[in-house]
Amino acid sequence: MALSKFGLAALLTLASVQAAPTKGKTPEIIWDGRIPYNMSLADFDSNSTSRYDAEFVLGAGQKFSEILKFPGVMGSTFDMHTISKPVEVTINDKSIFAPGGNSQKGFRRSELLPITNNGTDATVQGVTTFHFSIQPDMARPLNVSHQYELVFIETNDYSSHVWSIKAGTPFGSSVHPSREAKYLRLEGSTAGGKAGKTLFQVPWLTNTWHNFAITTDWANNKLTAYYSCGYKPLKKVVKTITNDATGKGQAHIGVLKLPTDSTDATHNGYQESNLNEGVIYSGVFVERGAATLHKI
Repeated sequence: MALSKFGLAALLTLASVQAAPTKGKTPEIIWDGRIPYNMSLADFDSNSTSRYDAEFVLGAGQKFSEILKFPGVMGSTFDMHTISKPVEVTINDKSIFAPGGNSQKGFRRSELLPITNNGTDATVQGVTTFHFSIQPDMARPLNVSHQYELVFIETNDYSSHVWSIKAGTPFGSSVHPSREAKYLRLEGSTAGGKAGKTLFQVPWLTNTWHNFAITTDWANNKLTAYYSCGYKPLKKVVKTITNDATGKGQAHIGVLKLPTDSTDATHNGYQESNLNEGVIYSGVFVERGAATLHKI
């Protein structure tokens, strides 16, 4: 449903308050993934009308118009100025990705990929900042006994992640759910097969936006991260650190649910039936250079 609680008039009113001019650099947006107010779900099914790849990543035989929803919630701070709206990404029992006919039966996944992001494009050159906001949908709750990857940069050779936003119980944990299951966690590079180090974590509160801006220096292998909750300004939560970004890669925005009781997370393990889970996204875009902390 499209903005059932808030009409366009309310959206415009709040935008005039939230997007008041502030001092700061003028951003150069390389790719804008925010959803125009008049965009339909069917528009996601064609590369000619979508800002995201219409073919990847989703279950075999599925269309994005079948698994995406327009939830009745107000957009995050960075949606306000452009009069954009949130989008929800869902998974169900058919969310089994099968690249080249090789079914990934261990995963349940639905992810949006920026249509211009081919792995070596401008979004992964020089210094860039990836903005996004997420919140859980309590009508489609996640099962936090599982690990979820909700936003991540996958390297060109598919071997590792440059950074990831995760929730739920870490894969391989002996306790389900684990102590950190209800936290959002920013993890660093997994290059070379190493486990990603938790760089920042925060309780994943419901009914509010969790806003991130992650700056990557692709040439010098550096990462800086910013975060805020609700409509508060972004603040630095990870000072600039070394983080392997040599693999560059593609951004994934959506729900990747790992199995439990698995010897090969991609191809086997336990996933419960009758899935109806979702995560809401807003204010997604990539800018050149360091993070702009005011509204865009």
